[in-house]
Amino acid sequence: MPNLSKLDETIDQLEEQAEMLKQNNKVLAKVSELSTAIEKGVNELSIGNKNFDGTKKEIQTSLKSLNDSVGNLEKQNEKHIDSLITSNKKIIREFEDTVSSKIERFSSDIQVSIRQERTQLQEALQNNITSQFNNMESKQKNLFATQAKQISLLKILLIIVIGLCLGLGIKLFVG
Repeated sequence: MPNLSKLDETIDQLEEQAEMLKQNNKVLAKVSELSTAIEKGVNELSIGNKNFDGTKKEIQTSLKSLNDSVGNLEKQNEKHIDSLITSNKKIIREFEDTVSSKIERFSSDIQVSIRQERTQLQEALQNNITSQFNNMESKQKNLFATQAKQISLLKILLIIVIGLCLGLGIKLFVG
């Protein structure tokens, strides 16, 4: 029976090895699946890289085209800005000329107004002075007339006083 136990042991070992082989087959099947998946992934990556390279070239071409377009737009903008600056300078010159001519016209109008006002003031002042002189002259004439009357009255009073003094003096001497 020792052979039987050895045989049992061998069978057990064979069964274990069979089980291990089954597991190894499963692992190999998994490895095969993974290998297929990896190979498929590598193929897809390779196709993706080719597509990426194509897309990359298209993007680079588009970028170059866009850069050229931007350069052209910048040049056009510079030309447009230059024309706007020239136009603005022209408008500013015209505005300055217009303002200058209006200022000159207003200045001339103001000078004319000032001359007219000065003339009117001179005339008013002259009329006022003439009126004042006429008033003063008439007041002086009135004063002179009043003083002449007073002088006449004083002369009459003086003659009366002299007459009375003479009469008194004669009466004192004669009498």
